[in-house]
Amino acid sequence: MKRPAQVLRGAVSGVSARFSAGATPERELLLGTVLLVSAISGTIGVTLAQYFEIDVLSSVLTLPYDCWVDSGIRVGRHCFSDYSLTVGQALRPNPWEPYPLHLMKGIEAAQNPYPPAAMLPHAIFGLLGKLLHAPLAGLFGYELALAISLLTPAVWATRGVRGLERVVVFVVLSAAAAPVWAVLDRGNSVGFVVPIALVFLVALCRRRWGLVTLMVVLASLVKPQFLVLGFVLPAARQWRWSGIAVLAGVLSNLGAYLLWPRNFPSTIGQSVRSSLSAGGTYEQLAGGFNVSIQKGLLTIPDAVAAAGNGGKVPDGFLEGPRVLLGYVVLLLVLGCVLVLGHRIPPVQAGIVLLATASLFPPVTFRYYLAFVLPIAALIVRDPDGRPGYGIFQRFADLGDRRRIVGISISLATALTIAQIPVPGHASREPIMGLSGSGLSAPLVLTTVGLVPVFWLLACAVIIGSYARRPAGAAEDFTLC
Repeated sequence: MKRPAQVLRGAVSGVSARFSAGATPERELLLGTVLLVSAISGTIGVTLAQYFEIDVLSSVLTLPYDCWVDSGIRVGRHCFSDYSLTVGQALRPNPWEPYPLHLMKGIEAAQNPYPPAAMLPHAIFGLLGKLLHAPLAGLFGYELALAISLLTPAVWATRGVRGLERVVVFVVLSAAAAPVWAVLDRGNSVGFVVPIALVFLVALCRRRWGLVTLMVVLASLVKPQFLVLGFVLPAARQWRWSGIAVLAGVLSNLGAYLLWPRNFPSTIGQSVRSSLSAGGTYEQLAGGFNVSIQKGLLTIPDAVAAAGNGGKVPDGFLEGPRVLLGYVVLLLVLGCVLVLGHRIPPVQAGIVLLATASLFPPVTFRYYLAFVLPIAALIVRDPDGRPGYGIFQRFADLGDRRRIVGISISLATALTIAQIPVPGHASREPIMGLSGSGLSAPLVLTTVGLVPVFWLLACAVIIGSYARRPAGAAEDFTLC
């Protein structure tokens, strides 16, 4: 009578062992969710475009009419504005002098918010196009470099899988990822942060603090807000490397001003004033293309206010909190990470800081969501694990599985990569710039508005989990 029960228990144990050894639930959750959501998004998108004349692509990305200046860099109706504008500024003797923009109200003077180091990629490719007397050649070279940078996590992640799954992983982290297209569509240099962030997270897994420091400095050169990543060093009690990161970051950013020697050193003050004055208009703060932390926290109040105002958030509604909320959350996250210290694995602290650094500015456009690509790559592939293993499987093998942490990060990542247009009331978005002329495009809301909420919850889950129970002693022997 006992033998069948023993056989059954043995079979169940064998199945459990094979499942534990051969499957990684977080990996499957990420890949499966992206594929499912992408299929739903495609079905709804075709319906909205075919039957209701909705501009679905612009709803998911942004309007293609972005020719704010007559730069000669134009492909059809599209000017890749974040590249063409910045190239025009970078090739001037003093990039921080006001420049004209074609807005709905007419031509207005605008300020250049970029520090000098952040303009280097634009200056290099812009100069190439100028030397070849072909501005489009510089644009294509720049877009190619961006594409290579954005595809780095996908290529790296596929090296940890075999067979057909390689194709699935590559598609999920590249062609199916809305943030990839958002970066390429605008030509924003945040795409160059993606491979840097991947190396940053892998270096945290291996606790190579010198490499971590170098990546922090490089990321801050491309986008100064990513200097926040350096807080992972004092959190890990790496005081010497913390000092080196601060010193190297400050000196390299200041040294970049020498590349534009005219009016130096007064250009430092000009640049700082331009950056501080580029906080965004109220329309940008409350608009649907903003995916910052404050926008996520004010989702419900905005929806209530818009419902009573014809579907539009009233001008000036909660304007003060919109500017400050992101900075408050940033300070809270930094404080929690520093207090947790060795209680939280460095790679988990790095994920929290990477998400926060990307989303805390009051105006955060959708291309900043590319920060999820290196996180997705780590979920799919453990840097030093067996094929088919992600970092969460490594933690599980060491006896420190935190299912809620893995699920929250995987879902937040998947729902950032794949976004769904929401059927409902279509708004008319005005077309500005040189292609404007009072035209507008019909757009609908998408699930991208919930992305900052997903990441706030994921970061809260990570911090709460390690505050309640520190990283296990077994993790002292792991590389993550």
